[in-house]
Amino acid sequence: MISSLLQKLPLAAVGLLLVISALTIYFRSKNVTKSEFVKIFKSTRLVGAGILIFVILISGVFGVFNHMKAKHSVTAVVALNYSEASQAQNSNGTRYNMAEIICDEVVEKAIEMGAFENVTVKQLKNCLCVYPYIQGDVNDKSNYHISTEFVVEYHASKHTDHLDAENVITLITSAYKDYYIEKYTDNFSVINEEDKPDYSTMEYMDIVTYLNKETTSILNYLYGMAEKGPSFVTKNNTTFHAIAAKIHQFKETQIEQNLKSLILQHGIARNKGNYIDRLSYQNKNTDFDKQRNNASFGLCNRAIDMYSEEMTRVVLVPTWDESGKYYMGRTKVGIDELSVLATIFSDNVASNEKEIMDNNLVIGKMQGATANTSANAEADALIASIDESIDNFTVEAINAGREYSNYRMNQCIAVSISGTSLFGELKTIVIFAFLSYIAACVFAVSKKFPKA
Repeated sequence: MISSLLQKLPLAAVGLLLVISALTIYFRSKNVTKSEFVKIFKSTRLVGAGILIFVILISGVFGVFNHMKAKHSVTAVVALNYSEASQAQNSNGTRYNMAEIICDEVVEKAIEMGAFENVTVKQLKNCLCVYPYIQGDVNDKSNYHISTEFVVEYHASKHTDHLDAENVITLITSAYKDYYIEKYTDNFSVINEEDKPDYSTMEYMDIVTYLNKETTSILNYLYGMAEKGPSFVTKNNTTFHAIAAKIHQFKETQIEQNLKSLILQHGIARNKGNYIDRLSYQNKNTDFDKQRNNASFGLCNRAIDMYSEEMTRVVLVPTWDESGKYYMGRTKVGIDELSVLATIFSDNVASNEKEIMDNNLVIGKMQGATANTSANAEADALIASIDESIDNFTVEAINAGREYSNYRMNQCIAVSISGTSLFGELKTIVIFAFLSYIAACVFAVSKKFPKA
C-alpha cells in the first residue's frame, strides 16, 4: 500500500542517518585522543536552528504519512452477550467458530451491501484478521478461558486502498450479524411458488383444509414469537399478537364462513361421485374407531366398578420426605389410571362422532346440489384471493420475525469500532520526533570529528 510505504520513508531516512553518523564517529574517533573526543561532544551545539528545522520538517512529513496510513486501519470488537456464548456455543447450541466472522459468505455479503467496486472476496478477506480479545492458556488449567469477545482488524492493501476503512469494518460486522441470524437463529423461509399445490386438481373441501393448515402454521409461528417478545413493536407499529389476531379473523371469516359456506351451499366439487365415495369410506373407518373407543370406554368403567368403595377412598403408605422424616402419604391406585383412560376414550368417541356428522353434512349437501358453473367460478376467484392474502400474511410474519431477530442480535452481538485516535497519532509523532532529534544530534557530532 502506498501510504504504508510513504510512512516508512521518514523512518528509513532517520534510521539511515543515525547508522551513518554512528559509523562515522566510530571510525573517526580513532584519529583523536580521549580528551579531544570528550571536548568534541561538549563543544557541539545540540539545540541549533538546523537541528530544529530538520526535526520539525521530517516529523511533519512523517505525521502526514502516518495519518494517511492510520485511515486505512480499523479495529472492531465483537462481543457475544447471550448465555450459550460462555460455553463456546451458538444460540442454537452448536459449536461457535470465530473464523465465521470473516468467512467467505460474510465478506461476499459485505461487498454486496457496500457495492464495493474492483475488489474480490479473496482480496478483501486477506485484509482482515480475527482473534480472541483475551487469550487463554491451555498449559495451565487455572488459565483456561472461553472468550466471548473477538477482535476484528482491517488493514487495507493495494487492492482495497480506495475503500473507506471504517465503512468496510462496519459492513463486515453487519453482514456477520445477518449471517448469524440466518444460520443459527430463526429459520426464515421464502415463499416458493413451486411448492404450492395445483388448486385446479384438488377438491374444493380439500382446498379449505389446506388453506386452514397454512393459516394455522402462520398463527403458530406468530404465537411462538409473541412468547419470546411480547412487547416487541415492529417498524410498522404492530406486534406479533396484533398480526396474529388479524390472521385469525381472516381465517374465520374468509375461509370458514365465506369459502366453506359457499362450497357447502352450492355443493361444489370437482368430481362429486368420487368425493362422496371417499367421504363414505372415511366414515366407515371412523365408525370402526368409534366402536373400538366405545368398547374400551366400557371396559374401563367395568374395571372401575370392580374396585371396592372403601379401597378407593384413600390409600396411605409410609414414606419419608427430603429431611428423612417418615409420614403417611397418599398414593395412586389402579382406579386413578383407569379413570384417566376412560376420559380419553370418551373424548375419542365424541371426536369420531363429530367427524362422521361433518362428513354426512357434506355428503348431504353434495347429493342435493345441482351443477352451477357460476358458483365454481366464484369459488375459484375466492380461493385465488385467499391464497394471495395468505402469501402477504406470510411475508408480514417473516418480516416481523426478522426485525425481532435483528433487534435481539443487536443486544446479543455488540460491536464497537475504533480507529487510531488523535492522541495515539500525536504520541507516535512525538516518539518519532525524539528519534529524529537523536539522529540529528549524532550527525552534528560526527561532523566535528576530523577525517585524518
